Amino acid sequence: MRRLRLGLIFLVLAVLLLGADQAHGAITFKSEAQVAGDYITLSNLAELPPEPAAKCGGALVWSAPPPGEVYTLTQEFLRHRLEELGIIDYLEGAVLPAAIQVRQTGVPLKGEDVTAVFQRYIREHCPYPAENLSIEVFPLKEPVILPDAQVTLTPLPPRNDKFLGDVTLEMVMSHQGQPIKRLKVSGTVRLKRRVVCASRPLRAQDTISPGDIQLVNREVTGLNVDDFFTSPEQVVGHILAKSVGPQEIITTRHLSNQPVIKRGDRVTVVLDQDGLEVSTKGVAQEQGHLGKLIRLINPKSKKEFQGLVVDARTVKVQL
Repeated sequence: MRRLRLGLIFLVLAVLLLGADQAHGAITFKSEAQVAGDYITLSNLAELPPEPAAKCGGALVWSAPPPGEVYTLTQEFLRHRLEELGIIDYLEGAVLPAAIQVRQTGVPLKGEDVTAVFQRYIREHCPYPAENLSIEVFPLKEPVILPDAQVTLTPLPPRNDKFLGDVTLEMVMSHQGQPIKRLKVSGTVRLKRRVVCASRPLRAQDTISPGDIQLVNREVTGLNVDDFFTSPEQVVGHILAKSVGPQEIITTRHLSNQPVIKRGDRVTVVLDQDGLEVSTKGVAQEQGHLGKLIRLINPKSKKEFQGLVVDARTVKVQL
């Protein structure tokens, strides 16, 4: 009976010792390893028991090889790196092989996929029609390695909601619904609009007439939306503050703020009642600016009235 009791005690001790040994466990380095990503970790190079795996399995030993290439990590290099990482003592008893061959199994992120995501986001969120946009996406500065091809890219809104000119989008890369990395993608977005341009050379102080301008498709990326004009009516009758070359875009900076009608000018007054127009004459009682109301007097009846300045010689009165 006593012998049986001693046998059971010995068996329990053996199991406990074996379990403790396995908990710390022998660390076994591989002669060949595979990685899927940007870095080689200790877990890629060795079979680690649970405790070492939790403590130092994620240690970054070196950068991973590009797809299709193999890195050879020598024993001397591994020992040096493990000492640098401060984990060599923790791996006491582990046998380092003469060399470990590390192969990349990840897949590179395709440039055309990044370009497609960038262009689609800009077209969907830019306030201008997609057909008016020209989008150039710059190549990534460094290759990006993915665990596999099942990765989604989600762009974040650009700073200051800038969608024209030099644009940088930050994209979140997700794998199986979990974010794994962020990358910045840059490009240039150009905008073309049908805008008012000079059809011939115009000088300062010239009054713009319909024959002086034309609508042309031009790039307006560097201009604010309030700087250019998309309709001839917006500029006809205005006085130029500075000269304009042929085919040059006419902007607000070209137009003078001076009045087009001076006090005492005789102008044509167009009376409009339900589309029926009748013309008469009037004398300006004050300076008049395009699109603004001006006081006039009928030279015959001497009655005063108001009208809207159409150009330097015309005022319209809506009856």
